[in-house]
Amino acid sequence: MTTATPQTVPGSRGPAATGADAPLVAIEGLNLTLDVGGRKRQVLRDISLTIERGEALGLVGESGAGKSMTLRTLARLLPDRAETTGTIRFDGQDLLALRGDALRRKRGDLAVIFQDPRAYINPVRRIGDFLTEQLRTVGRTDRHEATRRAQRMLSEVGITDTARRMRQYPGDLSGGMLQRVMIAAALLGEPKLILADEPTTALDVTTQSEVMAILDEMRHDAGVSLLFITHDLDLAAAVCDRTAVMYAGQIVESQESEALHHDPRHPYTAALAGARPDLDRPRTRLAAIPGRPIGAWEAEPTCAFAARCPFHVPGCTESGPVPLTHESGVAVRCLRADELGPRLRGDTE
Repeated sequence: MTTATPQTVPGSRGPAATGADAPLVAIEGLNLTLDVGGRKRQVLRDISLTIERGEALGLVGESGAGKSMTLRTLARLLPDRAETTGTIRFDGQDLLALRGDALRRKRGDLAVIFQDPRAYINPVRRIGDFLTEQLRTVGRTDRHEATRRAQRMLSEVGITDTARRMRQYPGDLSGGMLQRVMIAAALLGEPKLILADEPTTALDVTTQSEVMAILDEMRHDAGVSLLFITHDLDLAAAVCDRTAVMYAGQIVESQESEALHHDPRHPYTAALAGARPDLDRPRTRLAAIPGRPIGAWEAEPTCAFAARCPFHVPGCTESGPVPLTHESGVAVRCLRADELGPRLRGDTE
């Protein structure tokens, strides 16, 4: 498999940065191929991005763009026979090179919050056992101290009557309560990085807001970095310092979250923004993106979005791979980015 020349999105201090000056996470030229029914399928192509210490990075895109696979690759939660190239440096070490005890120790510095907590909390074990297991087995904390810390963390994420909750089973709690338990479990390990894979998708709107407020507050209090996967551009803007947009297994744009809304540089980003409702605009029919999203294994080695892009020209599909270019804190993968900027902002017809 051919690996594209590594690029680094804004926020990276480059490969020369070391120690406290280096990003917490620096992914360069990451490619991932999975074995699907005996066939090799590339699902990530030339992923390059950074997460600074204490920073929240949002990862958005349609289903199948590769968001969750990026997270799982970072967490080293890949299926058998998965093939990776490139590097993932996490706090100075290459995660893809670690094995055995070294990998297990490094995993203790990151925590994952999944989309559906009921799928990841053992239904026949009490909440207290779930929360204290890591503290007792990895942290070598005695049962009394582990229980005390778990109850305190439950209280901090908004759960009351913690002694009773510790004795309950997952089936006794609502979805929003269980997601709070997942956040508590993630923070109990005192991680340096939280990987959140659409943690509010299965919740109602009010509970979504409460859970995200808790996660955001706890992240700031603990100084933890966050990789937050979502379909919601507005939610990413509210929670994340920067947002990266994925399409067909690639990063197509990355910049500060607020700027991404007002000044999209890639046609796909602009299309996503135009497809969401806006209470400040007159009620109109939402603009759908034509065609269907494609996976990295279906994409041509040129512009993957060209078939759905209203601005594509013959050169978009006649050149080779489109590089991720960087300028003034913005990374974009589009040959026409400079000339399209005003049109994507709506400045001109």
